Amino acid sequence: MIELKNSEIQRYLGYQKIQPDKQINTLIERCKKNVIHRSTPRKSVRVFPLIFQEDTLVIETMHIQSKSLYRNLAGCDKVCLMGVTIGPAIDQLIRRAEISHMVEVAIYQAIGAAYAEAWADTVNQEIKETMLGQGYYCRPRFSPGYGDFDLSFQTQFSQLLDLPHTTGITLTDTLLMMPSKSVTALIGCSTKEEPCILAGCEVCEKTNCSFRRNTQ
Repeated sequence: MIELKNSEIQRYLGYQKIQPDKQINTLIERCKKNVIHRSTPRKSVRVFPLIFQEDTLVIETMHIQSKSLYRNLAGCDKVCLMGVTIGPAIDQLIRRAEISHMVEVAIYQAIGAAYAEAWADTVNQEIKETMLGQGYYCRPRFSPGYGDFDLSFQTQFSQLLDLPHTTGITLTDTLLMMPSKSVTALIGCSTKEEPCILAGCEVCEKTNCSFRRNTQ
């Protein structure tokens, strides 16, 4: 069950210390029903060995030099790669709204982002439970584009997870994912238990982001 919280939708809309008025709340509820009804969540998950070669992380064909990811994966010997999407319907809803209702465009964008993250959290939790059954504990998920983990690794993510066939996710020339409300990430797996959280804001170093969730 994917839990889509109104508080997350409002955060993506930029509401921080104030609440949206009744008219906006009505629009949110209507748009949310459209998104949930039309979305087709899909996922692809695979586990790979993790090798440390001096300052380089090796995961199959990926040779990653990233200090932030290195810290995240210290002590792990496996990683789980995940790719998730809520499907193409959200992009269709956004394009239709662009013709006559720009407020709905913003609302659909916010709902899509919140729903994609909620779906990623759901899959992340499934991974945690599966790996725990194998004696492994999971680290916070980490996506290409976080910190100094370069976005260019999206290409190898796509290849290793066969995303076009398993989820319908493809990459543009600028490495954006289509459908747009999609998430890729890797999760370190260690036999040593450490505190673990699911969501992106808690591990993102961009502390001045206007959409940042309160992580205090």
